[in-house]
Amino acid sequence: MQGQPLYQVERLYVGFSLPDILRQRYNARIIVLANGRVHVARYANGDVDLIKAHEFKSTGPAAPADSSEDLSLDLKKIILKNIDVSYLDGMSGLKVNTHIDRIKTAFAMDSARIAIDMDSKLEIDITGKSDTTLFRHKQLNFKLAAVYDKQQKQLTLPPGTIRLEQASLQLQGVVSEHFVDLKVKGDKPDLNLLLAMVPANVAVMLDKYRHDGRVFFDGIIKGAIGKGIMPLMEFNFGCENVWFQNKKIDRKVDQLGFKGFYTNGAAHNLQTSELHILNFNAKPGSGIFKGNFVMKNFTDPQILMQLYSELNLRFVGEFLGIKDLEQISGEIKLNMNFREIVDMRIPEESLAKLKDGVQSELTVKNLEFRIPGYHLPVRNMNVHAQIRQGRLQLDSIAFRIGSSDILAQGAVSDVPALFHQQDKPVAVNFSASSKRLQLGELYKFDSTHPILSKEVITGFNIGLAFETSVKELLHPNPLPKGTFKVEKLYAKFQQYPHALHDFNAAVMINDTSLRVSNFSGNIDSTSFALKGRLNNYLIWFDKIKKGNTEVAFDFKSDRLAVNDLISERGHKFIPQGYWYEEANNVWLRSKMSIKYDTVFKRIDARIANISGTLKQHPIKVENVTGRIRYGNNRFIVVDTLTGKVGRTDFNLNMRYATGKSKRQLKRSNYFRFKSDMLDIDELMNYDFSDHPVAGAAPARRTTVKENDSLHATGFNVFNIPFSEFETQVDVKKIKYKKLWLKNVLANIHMREDQKIKVDTIAMNIAGGHIAMRGMFNAADPKKLYFRSGIYLKNVDISKLLIKFDNFGQDFVLNNNLKGILSGNIKSYVRMHPDLTPVLSETESQMDIEITNGTLLDFGPMQAMAGYFKDKNLRMVRFDTLRNKLTLKNGTLVIPNMNINSSLGYIEVSGNQSLDMSMNYYLRIPMKMVTQVGFQALFGRKQEEVNVDQVDEIEYRDKDKKVRFMNINISGTPDKYKIALKKAKKTS
Repeated sequence: MQGQPLYQVERLYVGFSLPDILRQRYNARIIVLANGRVHVARYANGDVDLIKAHEFKSTGPAAPADSSEDLSLDLKKIILKNIDVSYLDGMSGLKVNTHIDRIKTAFAMDSARIAIDMDSKLEIDITGKSDTTLFRHKQLNFKLAAVYDKQQKQLTLPPGTIRLEQASLQLQGVVSEHFVDLKVKGDKPDLNLLLAMVPANVAVMLDKYRHDGRVFFDGIIKGAIGKGIMPLMEFNFGCENVWFQNKKIDRKVDQLGFKGFYTNGAAHNLQTSELHILNFNAKPGSGIFKGNFVMKNFTDPQILMQLYSELNLRFVGEFLGIKDLEQISGEIKLNMNFREIVDMRIPEESLAKLKDGVQSELTVKNLEFRIPGYHLPVRNMNVHAQIRQGRLQLDSIAFRIGSSDILAQGAVSDVPALFHQQDKPVAVNFSASSKRLQLGELYKFDSTHPILSKEVITGFNIGLAFETSVKELLHPNPLPKGTFKVEKLYAKFQQYPHALHDFNAAVMINDTSLRVSNFSGNIDSTSFALKGRLNNYLIWFDKIKKGNTEVAFDFKSDRLAVNDLISERGHKFIPQGYWYEEANNVWLRSKMSIKYDTVFKRIDARIANISGTLKQHPIKVENVTGRIRYGNNRFIVVDTLTGKVGRTDFNLNMRYATGKSKRQLKRSNYFRFKSDMLDIDELMNYDFSDHPVAGAAPARRTTVKENDSLHATGFNVFNIPFSEFETQVDVKKIKYKKLWLKNVLANIHMREDQKIKVDTIAMNIAGGHIAMRGMFNAADPKKLYFRSGIYLKNVDISKLLIKFDNFGQDFVLNNNLKGILSGNIKSYVRMHPDLTPVLSETESQMDIEITNGTLLDFGPMQAMAGYFKDKNLRMVRFDTLRNKLTLKNGTLVIPNMNINSSLGYIEVSGNQSLDMSMNYYLRIPMKMVTQVGFQALFGRKQEEVNVDQVDEIEYRDKDKKVRFMNINISGTPDKYKIALKKAKKTS
């Protein structure tokens, strides 16, 4: 046997009369069933399982129609003990569970009637689909008798008693197959009738009150019954002189009474049902509570509600005995005359009169209370609100929390539509203001928010408005459709020393898009206006996103000042030169398309315009347009980003992989930049450092010795793995300081083996041309090398060195050399992580030619000032200088070279080290020395020669024999030694 049995009992007793047995009459007189359970279920199609189980098909011959043997039973007792009965209605979800403690029944049956007499004690528990606590675990006793007339198919109930908990009801009437006529009446005029109907937890709560009074109840159920047919139901109920008194404290609600009536109306259904509660009166302490309530049509309720109350809230809290309410105080006055049923007249003499057109009015004075779990009390709350022609108007609500004050107003356009959930338009308005809001008091910030804990907002004001429908407001899916507005937002902050003012916003929400038609305002003197839209916003509310969504915005600002937006703490994140920067006529316009297919697929941003003008750094940005893409292939792609910044124009394309995949390994990253004009001076017009206090000008030095150890500290960017990356640059003109670069072309390739290959760098510069190729090796991040070959032609050194005198090549005499340079330079340079050359580990071969040259303040020449009294040694001119120089192991080696100079014909050779030590050999014609006399060779002062004097270049006469004096200059520019040596043989 499978499944649960429909019924079963542990014990069954059947009792017979001995005299009947002797007469061969086997009539059962007593039946006892004990310790069992019965389960009955009604299916959705109306079948009952217990009845279906007992439908047997007859297989034997039918009994004759005129059979005179009729079944006759006369059971003196039927006793049920400890039986559980359950019933489940599959159509309505109704569940009834009953525990029968004891039912004693007498049962008699003959050919004409069935008689039953029942005395029971049981517990009943009723629930539905939504569950209810109204009839949970109720004690039910009843004494009922009934006679069923078989011929008329009618059950007659003589007066009987049903006892629910402590309440007693009388029941009598007639029930037939298609008709019912029942009367029910409460036979005890006390509160037990009312208490029997409340849930158990409410009954426990009411146990803390003494109570008394008269409660009455009577009603009829009369009319035809059947499938879909309901009888007439009418009930009268009410109470008189009821009072409740708290047992622990002398707080009493007295003189409570009302009269009620319910009917299911002419059509005997919910639509014609009515509920009346009239003349409701109560006296809560010294307060007043009066009212009437009528509701018609339970499917779409029409309400008439009249109420007048004056309550002391401290009394209410103490009377209810709820701990959180015991600290409440204040006065509340409610006067309501809410009429949706216009054709009904009820007595109103005892209720206060309202102004014409006003349906309800609420007044609250000096309300004080504590919010559970909140650390501050709400004090001095005053409220005034009214409903006029269906519109709720909150005229004012004012209160204080700590040292903060709040004042608010609001309105709801159609309260009845909200109550009936009608699909009508509704508008909600709300505004709030405050003289002072101390955030540290209102919110308990921890030590991680020290600034917020001190923040104070003054002059706060905001207005909110929402226009939608009742359906959208009550059932948003997922956002309510309509128009949302923010008006006149103002707030002045103390820690964030700025004021927001004239903030306004309007957001329209429809089925698929969210549109910001206006979001504008001011922060101090900064103004802005934003418009935008979000298409297919529904995707952002889905757990699994699938589809396309689009974000577009248009931002404009006539004035955007950095100092209006940041606080003192924000200064450390922005260069000092930009603290007081101001942008004018800012316009940003863009659109982004985003695609999901259960996972993120791609984002495509199109920049329609970026423009504006900076004031402190006078640069104008204009006509910036382009496209930026990113997808699940992990590539960032910048496609034709063009525009103009000041005098600089640009056309930029880029692709960069942010992840590793086989597909990405086959596609190289690239950066391509084109420009007709690149003004670096204008773009770099800023200062990242604090300005030092003005002082004495530093002494002028001709050379600088670097400290290599400083360059090796800090973060080494070359520890980051290289990726495949190609860079192409094509710029027609570049302006940097006094230097102009023209026709700049570059093609550079970064490789994954930590090398950078310079395929080509070429440019016209300083009146000539420079080209370079090379390889940068960062395979060992601690030892960086750059091997290069440089070609120079007709380059003006005086213009070139302006650019390169601070690039760490400190062995070059800054601003000491002028002339036209041509030649080839091959070098192998060791570099620090900050790309400063390590000259002690640098090798270079320089095959150069300098024409029409000049040495300015050249150290070795300055050391020989005493030899040439009538010559300007601070400016030594020469026609051509040809040589092959070598830099190795930190020493610059200068082979012997002939110089036709303004000092005369000179031969020079020697070397100079990075520690600034030098060892130069000069061969000077004896004739040049004798002109000034040996006696004054070392006695003349340098200042006696005009520093601006320009001497003519002297040339060697090859047809004449020349005698030379050999001079050796050694030491450093600050401490040197001059010695005369024998003449060396010349070839």
